[in-house]
Amino acid sequence: MRKNRLIPAAFCFTASAVMFFPKSVIAAYGNDDHRFSLQAVLRSLSSSDWQRRQEIERLLNEHKSEAPVILTNALDSADPEVQKNASEMLMRLSASWEFVIPDRCLATIVGILKSTHSSNLKSNLVRVIGNVGPRNDRLQLIILDCLKKDDDVSVRSAAADALSSFMREEKASAADEAVKVMCFCLKNDISPHVRRAIAQAMGNLPTPSEDVLSALIAAMDDNYKQVRTAASSSLSRFGARAKSALPLIYKMYKDEGDLSSRQSTLSAMVQIDKKNPKVLDALIEALDEPNLMSFALSYLQQLGVDAAPAVPRLIKNLEAENNLNVRLQSVQALAAIGPKAQSALPILNKLSETSEGTLKSSVDNAIRRINTALQSSSEG
Repeated sequence: MRKNRLIPAAFCFTASAVMFFPKSVIAAYGNDDHRFSLQAVLRSLSSSDWQRRQEIERLLNEHKSEAPVILTNALDSADPEVQKNASEMLMRLSASWEFVIPDRCLATIVGILKSTHSSNLKSNLVRVIGNVGPRNDRLQLIILDCLKKDDDVSVRSAAADALSSFMREEKASAADEAVKVMCFCLKNDISPHVRRAIAQAMGNLPTPSEDVLSALIAAMDDNYKQVRTAASSSLSRFGARAKSALPLIYKMYKDEGDLSSRQSTLSAMVQIDKKNPKVLDALIEALDEPNLMSFALSYLQQLGVDAAPAVPRLIKNLEAENNLNVRLQSVQALAAIGPKAQSALPILNKLSETSEGTLKSSVDNAIRRINTALQSSSEG
């Protein structure tokens, strides 16, 4: 054990903690003197038996007040496998709000992070710090230092992900330095994985600055799709504030061929400027693509009266050759549009006479809503 850590090698559970573990469980882990000791945990963490490690993690998760000290002590092991498994457990457990890492343990984690040469261990510990959150100013500086200076892609990616956790928790004023670093790295980091993680982290900012918007918009032209997709997703969270990004997102929607990218960009456009004519055109065009049709119909329903230009195409969807789900969604979209969907009344009335079950109920509801809205507008 490293002497400079000042961690007692003979650490054991407290007497109350020992009571949590049945003797049969304790015995299975090779304890001495009926105590569930650090050495027992070390033996389990070095074991190749994943079920044994899983059981240890379950027990530690049930007793979160003891787990941080136990795992932090295990991190100080000279066995790389023990360190790796302990850091992975600590990373998973620290994601819980109930898992509180004491300052003494946090100091040890930071010390190990700075001294280790293991990229895997660094990545895990950076994520642990991200889960701890902005408890004090120095934690963000540690993460930013990893993002700026570490040579390993996995560590820089972990640092960007950790910043994402910070962005959700800390005050906007405390994010200024992080924003500067992220904007620089989003443009200049050689790894697309890191750039993707940074673009994703930026989406958690409560109030994006012009620098953030500019950096994300520039990332929409990145050579790597994963970066473009992350940038588009983050911009969509900013709503109308990201209107200047709409042309590039629309271009990405038209250029990308895979379903996931087309869905995410279509969603982004609606969230940024749902009343924009180009966005509505894109939704109507999507009704001609089987893989996008249901997705587009759900958005048209949300748009309500603003989706009026889609009425002719929605009427076409009511034809018998379309499947039940498409017809149901189209009827619901027409109902949401209201009086501006009156041109659909003839086919809806006919469909009411020939359909049954759920479809007939939806059709009758749409007819009532359109007629009621028409009557109200005429009386007004």
